[in-house]
Parts: sequence; structure tokens; C-alpha cells
Amino acid sequence: MFQCCEGLQELCRRELIRSVGSRKLLKRLPLPRNVIEWLKEYEEPAAFDPNSSSDEVVFSNNNETITFTGNGYSTTLILTPDGRGYTSGKHEWVFYLNNCRGQVAVCLVTAEFKKARAFRTIPAIGRKIGWAYNQFGFLTFDVPIWEAMDGKRNESYHTWDMIGIILDLDKGTLGFMKNGKEQGVAFSKGLRGKEVFPGVCLCSGREQVTFVTSRT
Repeated sequence: MFQCCEGLQELCRRELIRSVGSRKLLKRLPLPRNVIEWLKEYEEPAAFDPNSSSDEVVFSNNNETITFTGNGYSTTLILTPDGRGYTSGKHEWVFYLNNCRGQVAVCLVTAEFKKARAFRTIPAIGRKIGWAYNQFGFLTFDVPIWEAMDGKRNESYHTWDMIGIILDLDKGTLGFMKNGKEQGVAFSKGLRGKEVFPGVCLCSGREQVTFVTSRT
């Protein structure tokens, strides 16, 4: 019975995200208090990890918002249970771009990337899965977006767009969502059996990203 309830919750949560679409369309999510409490029970940890970032990133709003204050690149990982990466199950993270100046990127990184603590860089080839400079597609700025090069989409995103990462490690697939619309499976090779961490890479000063949660 619990599995049935869990499946229903996942479907309801996805529909709520679709109905909101983008923060440009709705300033506040109008949910009853009892529904908010219900959603909280099932949410992924909705915060960035201060221990997995560079010193040029400012954390605010209970670590749900990050702001880049430097130059170059800075990758910040999303907080995971016990600091461990994901190796199985279905996972979803949704956030909106408060300020996107042209080179915000979303991705998964491997355990090797986190161990190297190379947070002041972009996720290097061989240590990332699903890398995009403001686009879903094959190539942008000569950087391969899908390591296995089986991406299908070429969809841009900008300030105030809402972006979701959809990860199914049981099936070995990675996809993205833009303003409530799923973009399909973007990556389907090399995920099974790997320990991965979701992350966001900022490039330009004052770029800012915030999680979308039941409190947003």
C-alpha cells in the first residue's frame, strides 16, 4: 500500500510542477497547509551543499539559494543524504534561475569529481554527465553536453525559467524539465552502477539559482 501511495504522490507532485510552469507565471505556489506538510515528507533534500562549492559562492535562504560573486567557473553540488551520491532510485530536483547571465549549467557529476574537490572548475570531460551552457542539446560553445553524445534536444533557458533534473538510476536515464514540460530522455548510457551527484555550475558574477520547494 505504501508503494501505491508513493506512486500517487510522485504523480501529484509532477502535476503540481507542470501546473505552475514557470515562476514568471506565478509568484507563489497556492497550496493548502496540509498539502505542503504532506509534500515535505517526500521531498529530496532541497538545499545546496556548502561543503561542495567554492568560496566565491554565497549561500542564503537556508542554503536553498546560491549566488556567484567571482569570475570564471564554480560548480556547487546539491545536498545529498549523508553526503553520499545516488546509486539507485528515482530522483527529481527543480529550481528557478533568479539571474542567468548566459552560462548557467546543470549536470550530474561522478564521485571522482567530488573527491577531487574541483569546484572552482567546470565538470571536466570524463567526470560529468549531462552538461549544458543554457541549453539542452549536442554542442554549445564547443562543449559536449551529453558525455555519450546521445542528447536529442536543443532548448535554451534564461532568467526566471524553471529547470528540473529528472534522474532514474533504476532505468539508467537522465532527463530535464523546462517550465513544467519534460524534455524527454537526454542520457541513457553509463549511469547504471555509478555514484552520481546533482550540481549547478555558475560562471558570471551575480548569477543566482534557487530551489523550488513546497515553501516557494
